[in-house]
Amino acid sequence: MEDAINPDLVQYHREGHLGFITLNRPEKRNAMNWALWLALEGAIIQAEKDPEARVVILRGEGKAFCAGLDLGPENELLQAIGATAGAGQKMAFYRLARRGQDIFTRLERLLQPTLAVIHGHCLGAGLELALCCDMRFCSAETLFGLPEPTLAIITDAGGLQRLPRVVGRGHAREIAFRGHRFPAERARAIHLVNEVFPDKAGLDSGTLEIAGEIAANPPLAVQGAKEVLLFNEEAGLQESLDYTAARSSMILPSEDLFEAIAAYGEKRKGKFKGA
Repeated sequence: MEDAINPDLVQYHREGHLGFITLNRPEKRNAMNWALWLALEGAIIQAEKDPEARVVILRGEGKAFCAGLDLGPENELLQAIGATAGAGQKMAFYRLARRGQDIFTRLERLLQPTLAVIHGHCLGAGLELALCCDMRFCSAETLFGLPEPTLAIITDAGGLQRLPRVVGRGHAREIAFRGHRFPAERARAIHLVNEVFPDKAGLDSGTLEIAGEIAANPPLAVQGAKEVLLFNEEAGLQESLDYTAARSSMILPSEDLFEAIAAYGEKRKGKFKGA
């Protein structure tokens, strides 16, 4: 199954200090098969290794961000599910599921802040993927949902773990149990997305502006804040406070700190280099 990798399915490139991970299966509305999942991992690794990328933007080519799991018969994941039932089949699918979860978690733990730019459809595994990003933005026509309960499967790529942290217990259970599609305004009302833009053009320009603002800040401070926020989600209060103090001390003093002070005094924008 590893041989099915096609790096063109998910592309990575950088413009200035902004890195872009683009799902590139538009003819299938970027529905996820195993080849796309593995190509996603390759793009994430490229972002990890890019020292100039201060923000990473995740987006989908074509009419949709991601329509979820590819239900076509050629999808290797469905072949694993539909294989002859038995201990071997169950263990093979378990290993695939865990690998897919790990790829999504790798995105969540990227050093750089991540922005999901969502349009069209954000369903199933697509919503689970977007939940791995630090912020989510969408256009007004976008539809969201976790349709797995209508398909007799469990949402298993991390959505049931991450969704309650974002929208709360009650909203997460409604989404997970009903399997319904809901519009962008509902997504904003329950804080699933940070902002809804009127159309795709506004979405693209608006998120680029936000990403640019983040990228213009001292990168060591931004990356440190992300690490603390991730740590805080898995630790108790005192442990997190101790980690925050330790993590803060790691970057002080810095050249960027002195530049920030000088820029403030001179009423100009700072020029930060992550040192």
